[in-house]
Amino acid sequence: MFSAFLYRYIGWVLVAAILITACQDGMSQNPNAKSGSPLSTNCRVVEHAVGKTKICGKPHKIAVLEPKILSMILALDVQPAAYADAYLLRWRQFDNPSKQIPYLGKFVTSQPINLGDRSHPSLETLTAIKPDLILGFNSQENKLFSAIAPTVLIDDDKNWQNNIKIVAKALDSQKNIQSIITSQQEQLNKVRAQLAPLVNTHPRVLNVACSQSMNYIEVIYNGDAIEILEKIGFQPVLLADVERKLGVRPQINLETLSQLDADIVIINTWLDNWHGKSNYTVPLKQLKQKWAKNPLLHNSRAWKEGRVYFVDYTLWGSVIGAPIANSLILEQLPSLLLSHTSN
Repeated sequence: MFSAFLYRYIGWVLVAAILITACQDGMSQNPNAKSGSPLSTNCRVVEHAVGKTKICGKPHKIAVLEPKILSMILALDVQPAAYADAYLLRWRQFDNPSKQIPYLGKFVTSQPINLGDRSHPSLETLTAIKPDLILGFNSQENKLFSAIAPTVLIDDDKNWQNNIKIVAKALDSQKNIQSIITSQQEQLNKVRAQLAPLVNTHPRVLNVACSQSMNYIEVIYNGDAIEILEKIGFQPVLLADVERKLGVRPQINLETLSQLDADIVIINTWLDNWHGKSNYTVPLKQLKQKWAKNPLLHNSRAWKEGRVYFVDYTLWGSVIGAPIANSLILEQLPSLLLSHTSN
């Protein structure tokens, strides 16, 4: 009888040891997890740009270090607890996100803590809020972040459909992925049909980034808007002597710009030094007026035919990213390109 009790006792000790070891293994990947919490169960390994990260349970306190990733998690119906924007805003918290976060803010129902500039998010603030998960880009410092919480980093040069699958697995929110991808494809198909007659008659599109002072101009070779336009059927106008590859965006002057032959010209411009103290409004009309006053640019066939259009770089220049930015661009494209007016 005593032997049976001893065997049972030894068995209980072994089970307890196994359970403690399992919990410790989970804790090593998530310094904020507590024994018995949802985060200490349902573990999975997420492969991403810089390796593998073990994540347990469904993270609730999520730190997002990039607008493109915010676009993804919002599409997955997940809200951020902390966020680093493209603009360096001075307040501690996004307590009015619809006005404080361009375009994406209207989809944010939480009031995330401000982590500062996406290029240099505050490690001190990240440590203080104790996130369950950190989501960022491969260009950001993984070792510093992973010491704070489980970290998943994605490559900016990968297609968004692959990246959102990685993000969704990290968030344990994978059920909506296919509907998101399908919905975007259906929207693209609809716009392609709407613009088919224009593609047939005016296929060549020049995409340009231009500062408000017009002293900085570059030809856009890649990005979300370019990809959308190509899928619709348009052909990008590029420089003859510059190879098209990722990261290449040749800078040109006004004279060169005036000599580029295009059926349609899309001018991307931006708002300098916005600190969130007023509504986010890009001065598109002001740049158009400056363009109209420059006789050199009037040589453009697109200008003569009234097919030069001015758009916000934050939306069109891949600052925000798919899937939300793509959807907003697709919403704008028909009314933008079919509103043919003389200058």
